[in-house]
Amino acid sequence: MKNSSKRIKQEAERGSIVQILVEWQMEWMPVGELRLHLLRRAGHQLTEDELQFHLNYLNEKGYVEIKHLRAVRAGLEMTAVRATAAGVDLVEGRIAEHAGVEL
Repeated sequence: MKNSSKRIKQEAERGSIVQILVEWQMEWMPVGELRLHLLRRAGHQLTEDELQFHLNYLNEKGYVEIKHLRAVRAGLEMTAVRATAAGVDLVEGRIAEHAGVEL
C-alpha cells in the first residue's frame, strides 16, 4: 500500500475510533468491544498492534484516555478506553480538525 493511501486509511480508522467512543458518552469501553464496533460499523479489521497504535496516538493528542485494569485474584486483565472532552469537541466540530484524524 502506498504511503498516502495507508495514511488516509489510518486517519479514517482513528476518526472511527473517536466517533464510536464519543457515542458512548465518555464512558469506559473495553478495547475488545471497540474492535468489534470498528469491524461492524466501519469495516475496519484491525490487529491488536494496529488498534493499540491508534489508541496511543489518540491518547497522546488528548482525544482518548486509556486505563489498564487488573483483577489479581481472578487473574484477569483488561484495557478500557474512553473519549475525552477534547475528543467530543473534535467530533462535534468545536475545535479545528486534526490532520491525523479523519472524521
